[in-house]
Amino acid sequence: MVFKKFMAKLGKGGAKVDLILDKEEYASGETIHGELMILGGAVAQEINKIDIDFVVQLHGKEQIFTHLIERFPFHEAFTIQPEERKVLPFTYSLPTNLLLSGHAISYTFITHLDIAEAIDHKDHDPVIIQAPPRLKRVFAALSELGFTEKYSSRSFDGHLQEFEFAPTSLFCGDIKELEFVAKIEDEGIHMLIEVDIPSFMGKKEVKREIYLDNSLLEQGSELTDQLKQIIAEMISSPLSFAHDKKTFYHNYHQKWSRSTGAIGGFAAGWLATELLEDLFEDAFADGSEADEDGLFAFSEEEEID
Repeated sequence: MVFKKFMAKLGKGGAKVDLILDKEEYASGETIHGELMILGGAVAQEINKIDIDFVVQLHGKEQIFTHLIERFPFHEAFTIQPEERKVLPFTYSLPTNLLLSGHAISYTFITHLDIAEAIDHKDHDPVIIQAPPRLKRVFAALSELGFTEKYSSRSFDGHLQEFEFAPTSLFCGDIKELEFVAKIEDEGIHMLIEVDIPSFMGKKEVKREIYLDNSLLEQGSELTDQLKQIIAEMISSPLSFAHDKKTFYHNYHQKWSRSTGAIGGFAAGWLATELLEDLFEDAFADGSEADEDGLFAFSEEEEID
C-alpha cells in the first residue's frame, strides 16, 4: 500500500479526469452538453479542485497564441476512493461571435485535476467551431456554383475573419479567387465580397458589399441564383464597384463587439494591440505584406502539440 501511495504521488496509478462531450463539432452559439468524470486510482486521494478551461489558439508564423475564453471552476474539495467513479454534469453555451475553426484557429477544453500532494492530471478535448446555419447556407450556395473553400481560408487579422474560395467549374477562367468577410445580424448577413479577375496586369480585385436577408437565406435555389447574378455583375462591370475592407469594418465597428453574430467580434474584443503587433512582426519576418486595405491576414500550418 505504501508503494502504491508513492507511485500515485508520481502520477502512476493516481486519479484521472475525463471531460466527455456529446460531440466534437458545434456551431457558434450552440449549447455543449457533457459530463466530467473523475476516476479513482489505486489509492484514495484528496482532490483540491477541478478547473475546465475553454481556450482558443491562434497559430502565428513563429508561435501559437493561446487565449482563455472561459474557466469553469469546480472548487469543492473531496476524496476519491480507489477505483471510484464520480460524474458531474457539464453544459456551456458557446458565444455566438466566435471565430470559426480553421487551419490557423483551433479550440480546446483543458481540464485540470488538482490532486493534493501528487502530480496533477490534465485532459485535452479539442472541439471544432463550425459556421452558424445561415452562414452555412452561403457556403452551400457557393458550392452549388462550383466554388470550393481553400486551405488558407478563415485567416484572421484582428478585426475580420476572411473566407477564401476557388472556382472549379462555372466561373473557372473568369475569376481566380472569391473572398468574403461577413457580419451576421438578426435580420440577415452583411458581406463584403471580393473577386480576383485575371487581367493583363495579373489580376484586378473587385470588391462589392451586399446584404442577404433571412428570407433569401431560407431559399436555397434563390440564394444560389442571387449570388450567381452578383458575381456575374462584378465580372462584367468591375468599375461599377468601389468598396474596401477597411470601410466595411469601420461601418460596423461600433456594433462589432456587442453584435451577437459578428464573426470575429469576440476575438477582436480581446486581441490587444501588443498581441497584434507580435502577430504582424512574426508575419512580416516571413516576407508577407499587408493588403491594400491596411488589414493583415496571417496564416500558419503548424499543429498544436
